[in-house]
Amino acid sequence: MSVVRTVRLESPFQHADEVQPTLSPDRIRCARETAGLSKVQLAESLGVTTRTIANYEEDGAPSSKGYALAEVLGVRPSFFSVLPDEPPIEDLSSEQVWFRSLRKSTVKQRKSAVGHGRNALLFFRWITDHFKLPEDDLPIEDGISATPVECAMVLRGDWGFGENPLPSLLSLAESHGIRVFSMPDVGREVDAFSFVFDNVPYIAVDMSKTPERRRFDIAHEIGHLVMHATSLTESERRLRDVEKEAHEFAANLLMPERRFKSVVPAHASLDQILSAKRYFGVAAMAVAYRAHALGRLTDWEYRSVCSALSARGYRSGEPKGIKPETSQVFEFIVRSNRDKGISTNTIAEETGLSSKELHGLSFGNLMAVTGGNNSVSVDGNEFARPQLKLHVNKRMTN
Repeated sequence: MSVVRTVRLESPFQHADEVQPTLSPDRIRCARETAGLSKVQLAESLGVTTRTIANYEEDGAPSSKGYALAEVLGVRPSFFSVLPDEPPIEDLSSEQVWFRSLRKSTVKQRKSAVGHGRNALLFFRWITDHFKLPEDDLPIEDGISATPVECAMVLRGDWGFGENPLPSLLSLAESHGIRVFSMPDVGREVDAFSFVFDNVPYIAVDMSKTPERRRFDIAHEIGHLVMHATSLTESERRLRDVEKEAHEFAANLLMPERRFKSVVPAHASLDQILSAKRYFGVAAMAVAYRAHALGRLTDWEYRSVCSALSARGYRSGEPKGIKPETSQVFEFIVRSNRDKGISTNTIAEETGLSSKELHGLSFGNLMAVTGGNNSVSVDGNEFARPQLKLHVNKRMTN
C-alpha cells in the first residue's frame, strides 16, 4: 500500500475575501469633523462601537462601509477615495486658520469650519482643473514689518484705487487671485476666516451677515493674509493683538483716513454718518466707530449716534442696505457648465462632495433642481435640459 502525501501550495493570488480595499482614514476623520459629530455620535449612527470608529480613523474602513459613512456624514462615497493628484486636505488644521471670532466659537465649531475649508480645497482643485483662475498677487511678504495703515495704503496703491471707494470687494479679491467661498451652515459663532494653502490664499465668508458687514469681513481677512499668514511665529501670535491689527487694516482699506475726513466733518450728524455709509459701502456702526477713532465725533457724540442708529435698526441690520456682492468666479462656472452640459451632480461625484455642500460653498450658485417641464432651474432661471454627455469620472477608472 503506497502512501501519497498531499502538499498544499499557496496561491500567488489573494482570495476574494482577503481583498479588502480600505477607505482613507484621514478622509473619514475630516468628514466627521465637518459634520460636527463626535466618534461616539458617529458610532451610534452607524450601529457600531466607538472603538470601530477609532479603527476607521487610524487604519481606514472597508470599502463596503462607504455608502453608510457617506449617508451619515453628508458626502459622496467617492469622497473617501483619494486620488494621487488631490491636495492633502487633512494637512489643513485649525492652527493654520485665522478666525474672525475665535473667542466666541467652540472647538467643535472651528473644526467644522476647517472641514468646510478642506472641502473648498477639493472644490477649487476641480475648478482649476477646468478653468484658469487669476494668479495671486497679494504683497504678502511686504507686510512683515509694515503697520496696518501702511499695508492697507500699499494694497490700495497696488490695486490702483488711491483713496477712492472700493467697488465689489468680493470680485476684487477674486480678480487678484484670492479664492473666496461661502460657508455652509457653520453659524455666526465662527464668522469669516482665512488661510493660505499651498501658497494660495483663501477666504471664507459668512452669508448670514449683511452685505456691508461681509465687505468688512473680507477686508479684515485680507489683512490677515497680508500681515500675518506667512510671517508670524506662534510666540508672535500670542504677543500681538492680530485681530486688532486686521480690524485697523480693514478700516483703512475701506475708509482711508484723508478721504474719510473729507466726507465726514467734525461733529458729524446722523444723516452725514448715513451718507458716508452709502459712500464707502460699509455698515453705519463701522462709520460711527471710524469717525470716533479719527476725532470726528466726541465720546458723547459717538454714544448719541450709536444710540440713534440702534433705534433705527442698525445695530442688528442695515436698513436700505447695499446690494449683495456676487462671485464672478462661480457665476462664470455655472454659465460655462450649463453650456457644456456638466451638471452639479458630475462635480459632486468627481469631488466627493454633496450637491448641498457645493451649493453652500459657491454662494448658492451651484444647485440645479429638475423642473416639471423637463427643464433645469438654476437660481430661479429655467433652461432647456442639456443633452446627456459622457464625462469620465477619474475616481471610478482605477
